[in-house]
Amino acid sequence: MAPGAPEAPGLGPLPERIAEALLAHPAVAALSGGPFGTVASYLPGRRLPGIVLGAAEEPDHIAVVLRFGAPVEATAAELRRIVAAASGNRRVDVTVTDLEMPGTPEQDRERGDA
Repeated sequence: MAPGAPEAPGLGPLPERIAEALLAHPAVAALSGGPFGTVASYLPGRRLPGIVLGAAEEPDHIAVVLRFGAPVEATAAELRRIVAAASGNRRVDVTVTDLEMPGTPEQDRERGDA
């Protein structure tokens, strides 16, 4: 199987690999299911929010929560490149559903303040 195949050996499903790459970006706080929870991939036994890979001519779609202060347009362009490189799709729609503000409980836990 090719590296971009949905089930390349030893690499896990493509949506899962894309999720890992997106979450590794310093401006991405989390993946999001979108306004109504509809942005998701369905994998065996679970649902992965934040990623829908388009079929045929349809675009891929991702939904993310960005860290406060991240430049939205530039970050969206970087995320598009990450997804397009992994999926081989030329069109990737990015939705920013929220911003993680400084001092949120998640950041406090990461610093050990909580």
